[in-house]
Amino acid sequence: MKNTTAGLLAGATFVAGAGAGLATMAFTDTALPIQPKAEGWDKVDQVRQLIETHSLKDISEEDLLTGALDGMTGALDDPYSDFLDAEETSQFTDSIESSFEGIGATLEKKGEDILIVAPIKGAPAEEAGLRAGDVITAVDGESIEGMAVEEAVQLIRGEKGTVVTLTIRRGGQEADYEITRDTIPIETVYSEVKEQDGKKIGYIEVTQFSEPTADEFLEQLETLESEDIDSLIIDVRGNPGGLLPAVIEMTEGFVPTNKPVVQIENADGERESQSGRAREAKPYDLFVLTDEGSASASEILAGALKEGAGATIIGNKTFGKGVVQTAFDLEDGSNLKLTTSKWLTPDGNWINEKGIEPDVEVNQPDYFGVNRILADTDSLKVGDYGEAVSNLHTVLSGIGYEPGGQPGYYGDTMARAVSDFQADNNLPEDGVVNEATASALESRLLEVIQDEANDAQLNRALEEAAK
Repeated sequence: MKNTTAGLLAGATFVAGAGAGLATMAFTDTALPIQPKAEGWDKVDQVRQLIETHSLKDISEEDLLTGALDGMTGALDDPYSDFLDAEETSQFTDSIESSFEGIGATLEKKGEDILIVAPIKGAPAEEAGLRAGDVITAVDGESIEGMAVEEAVQLIRGEKGTVVTLTIRRGGQEADYEITRDTIPIETVYSEVKEQDGKKIGYIEVTQFSEPTADEFLEQLETLESEDIDSLIIDVRGNPGGLLPAVIEMTEGFVPTNKPVVQIENADGERESQSGRAREAKPYDLFVLTDEGSASASEILAGALKEGAGATIIGNKTFGKGVVQTAFDLEDGSNLKLTTSKWLTPDGNWINEKGIEPDVEVNQPDYFGVNRILADTDSLKVGDYGEAVSNLHTVLSGIGYEPGGQPGYYGDTMARAVSDFQADNNLPEDGVVNEATASALESRLLEVIQDEANDAQLNRALEEAAK
């Protein structure tokens, strides 16, 4: 949230002197008369007039007004309430309705950090190797510490074909990622029938909840059901949320009429329940895949299907966003995004800052969490030790080149594993990890991560669904 602290020092005296017998000179600012007393909102206008009349720094009336509005939302101490100017509102609307140009990642402020809730499927951020939970510390070398999310987004977005460099902190290490911006289409639902142990398992991945999502989901669900599936997996890993009406429409068909899909509670404690409309249980078992990037509307879906339809949650604990925002359009094209209520699961549980625990916890392989190999050094070689070497050990193991030895020490067995990888990739076989070798290792690692055969969470869900 943008916070501005201003201080006015009037009538101060600064004295400079040196040595006995030397004269002292006093420089005294001219004190302005005491200002008339102002009450309530009149004080805001009084401060505005004083700034416009006396401030050394030139500032436009529009910027001054925006600063005041940001200050009001900042006083709420709520990371989800923001004033968006007309340009920011247009960008927000694009991300919900159609497409935009950028890197394709949803950001959120958690504490003092701005982190990636989820990269959009197939977008430049995902292809560059960014992952849910990555913390962005700088954009093109400029620190974003203390910035509001909207300010960071302004820096990251840009025209298709241009490049932005993000400094990412992951697992205690920082590394730079160069990402070429592109047009990000909002295609939010992907589905297919998977075979497992002779069973037909429907699989639907939902990447976010935008205006067309519910229609796409229900249409693709109908297609899967026409294939006489034995089970259904709904994958909302890395899904940062979106429009509440979309997720309610999607879950209604699973939740019986005697259960609410979700309960919305306002500031006065009054609750409104959205009831389900399913009169008969689905003829198949239901599973939901979640991780720490599953937030907000994704958590509403997971909670509704778990408590209202008996779904099994598999993966990791969700993000923990249990509040609802309302977007108020203002006449000049700006927008106030305000937290107006909290939501509760069908059984009345509030998951804010707690998340939804999985029924079957499954962690991805260690190499899913590795950052850049050469984050703080130009090369790695025999005799080196530390976290970068440990990361290299994890990467080599993950891509099938057993390094042996101690994970944090670059010994002869690790050098042989590196040489073998270099030989297989037409690189000089010197056993030293330089930029070229590190880049090849990271590219191979990304291929391994994107291979469904290595997706431990999905594979466990398929096993459970085939029982």
